[in-house]
Amino acid sequence: MGKLSAFFSKQDQKKLEKGLANTKKSFLSKLGTALVGKTKIDEDLLDELEDALIQSDVGVTTTLKIIKALEARTAKDKYLGQEDLMLMMQEEILALLVSPEAKDPDA
Repeated sequence: MGKLSAFFSKQDQKKLEKGLANTKKSFLSKLGTALVGKTKIDEDLLDELEDALIQSDVGVTTTLKIIKALEARTAKDKYLGQEDLMLMMQEEILALLVSPEAKDPDA
């Protein structure tokens, strides 16, 4: 959780990490299942990823923002590896965390 150090104290990071351990495990399991045997990022994979995010309690609005951003980024190049997808997803989630809407949802 190194990227969260800008937002949380070390103690809060540990609490957050502990509290999200089961969600993380569940999400990574679902993501791994969605990625098995895939050689390209396509609509089916993004649908499976959307399901995994929603089932992992990310929330519908946040999930749709992540999927929309991933669709835009992958539209140019349909062949991206799993590592590319994971990196893009991390970047999009981090971008949502630091966005003004994350700090004030009524804005």
